[in-house]
Amino acid sequence: MYETQKLPVDTKTVYLAGPEVFLPEDQAKALGARKKVICRRHGFEPVFPLDLEPDVAHAQPHEVAMQIFRICTAMMERCDLVIANMTPFRGVSMDVGTAIEIGFMLASGKPVFAYTNVGDDYIDRVSRASRSGGSRAVLEVEGPFLAEGDLALSVEDFGLCDNLMCEGPVRLSGGEVVRYSAQAENRLTELAAFEECVQQARQVLGQKT
Repeated sequence: MYETQKLPVDTKTVYLAGPEVFLPEDQAKALGARKKVICRRHGFEPVFPLDLEPDVAHAQPHEVAMQIFRICTAMMERCDLVIANMTPFRGVSMDVGTAIEIGFMLASGKPVFAYTNVGDDYIDRVSRASRSGGSRAVLEVEGPFLAEGDLALSVEDFGLCDNLMCEGPVRLSGGEVVRYSAQAENRLTELAAFEECVQQARQVLGQKT
């Protein structure tokens, strides 16, 4: 089980959610360390998903998966808020695991803050992927709809960076998703938007205390 060190009563512990955990292990941990430095500079105590590792000895893959799940949920239970990386991952939308973590923290009554290193709207990414031969290349864009044969599928057009159920918790917490347009090769490692998001969280939470 994850236990935080003793901290001043006004220090909040933040869970750092995002798909960067899928980078090569050394690179992922190095990025986590950089994020921690930024968090501590702004008065937060950070928790990174790779701080604890599962016991893989003699374990079946599904057992390892459940160990990781329990580690992450235990970490989130002990944290005061989450800062989530909503950068599109393996598609036009954010990492699904990170979306679950946003929902977990929202349901726990804890503030959610987020950033993305792809600055355009969700609908624009869906439209662009459809035109350029993305994961649903057979679709043709027709305004706010994607038509596939006789089936028309609506696409959210709310000026948001991702699905409303992902961005909604951030706005409910008093923040806005920080957007930044990083180079493609730096989308999971660029931290300018992350630092701005940490600053936003400090400002919003400071106003609530």
